[in-house]
Amino acid sequence: MINSVRVTRVLKATPEDVFQAWTDPRLLQQWLCLEPGVVGEVSCDPVVGGTYRLVMVFDHGASEVTGEYLEVDPPHRLVFTWPTDRTAGQHTRVTVTIRPDGDLTAMTITHDRLPSDTYRDSASWAWTNVVDRLDRILTVRTAGP
Repeated sequence: MINSVRVTRVLKATPEDVFQAWTDPRLLQQWLCLEPGVVGEVSCDPVVGGTYRLVMVFDHGASEVTGEYLEVDPPHRLVFTWPTDRTAGQHTRVTVTIRPDGDLTAMTITHDRLPSDTYRDSASWAWTNVVDRLDRILTVRTAGP
């Protein structure tokens, strides 16, 4: 069993803008949820030992994720736990690596310690979906006035 997924994307933004999108509650609210859901509530304290909380709202109800930041190295790396009701409280781990790629930024999300093949397949699809949203909001931000 492979217990991790990796999603990589090259974004039209600076590493600083990508890191900020992961650590600013106003920006997280715009993208860190599967479509067509929305983030109803978000809070975060992006320091080692700090916590975050997301409440994602869908037609079928809400889902809450509350985790802890394990590593915070702006604008290069962010590591945090990702416990959900689907992991029975198990603290899966997400690592976001951000690096310059010419005028663009390469971002890799690695989600590991996944409890099952089914969860792994779902996580792969979910991270790809939310990264598409992130790409859209970063493109709008960099193209703005």
